[in-house]
Amino acid sequence: ELPIDHFRLIGVSPSADAEAVLRAFQLRVDRPPHQGFTQEVLGQRADLLKLSTDLLANKALREEYEKALLGGASGLELSSNREVAGLILLWEAKASKEAFELAKKALQPPQAPALGSGRESDLTLVAALSCKSAALEEQDQRRYESAALILQEGIQLLQRMGKLPDHRLALEKNLEELLPYRILDLVSRELSDQASHQEGIRLLDFYVKQRGGLEGKNLKGNQSGLDQEEFELFFHQIRTFLTVQEQIDLFTYWQKKGSAVAGFLGAIAFVGDGFSRRKPERLLTAKKYFRSLDLNGIDAMPLFGCIDLLLADVEQAENKFK
Repeated sequence: ELPIDHFRLIGVSPSADAEAVLRAFQLRVDRPPHQGFTQEVLGQRADLLKLSTDLLANKALREEYEKALLGGASGLELSSNREVAGLILLWEAKASKEAFELAKKALQPPQAPALGSGRESDLTLVAALSCKSAALEEQDQRRYESAALILQEGIQLLQRMGKLPDHRLALEKNLEELLPYRILDLVSRELSDQASHQEGIRLLDFYVKQRGGLEGKNLKGNQSGLDQEEFELFFHQIRTFLTVQEQIDLFTYWQKKGSAVAGFLGAIAFVGDGFSRRKPERLLTAKKYFRSLDLNGIDAMPLFGCIDLLLADVEQAENKFK
């Protein structure tokens, strides 16, 4: 049973008259998807469209069907030999997530098709196409983590089937480009959702190390994703959702991995932590941490002066500023 009605399957509104239904049918038949489906399944697609058109263009049959819809009827029952054609139409009707879930199920035992058959080829293709569309629909709704999980499922499915390597590479590229948005989605959730928050921090750590630290030492000119300026804007957003202790932990760890920028930000995080929690020993730790850094010619005296002011040591602060 497909979770769709005859109106959506044809692509018309429930108020469309018989002439509009026939026009929509002809347009759909004349423009089949050209992604590589077999002629057999495209013929079955045309047959399903004709069945829906015949029903909606017939006044008596349509009235009976509309009464059934008002009575709570939902979904269209298809014979098993037309299942793949139905999934193609479901994908075309922008019910991509449902099409992907049903295609995945159809590719698993005990109903998995014969290896090398046209049915297996068509099912795998509709799974790949509906996976990409479903992920884009989730992304448009800013549900980035949900989009990423759908892409991961699609990639795993294509790897298991050993088919459509170009489609798999495209899904992998989409997943890679989604990473910063996925991180922001996870870390910005309610504090009560600690599992999501910690997953976001884990992915952030992976992303920063992949880029070669906060400076982006591993970036190449042709690499997809955020450039350094875009990354800095993204990271500025991320920091507002991290606790001071989380920032200290991440920055000091990245500094040990060779990121000088992370070391500087770690020292600033120590300052913020000491002042906000009224712990002078954290401010002293910040001074010690600053002295251990290679600041590449930056004059650290104003920074030390500010720390002395926070410690209420006005004389030392004045000397630093001088």
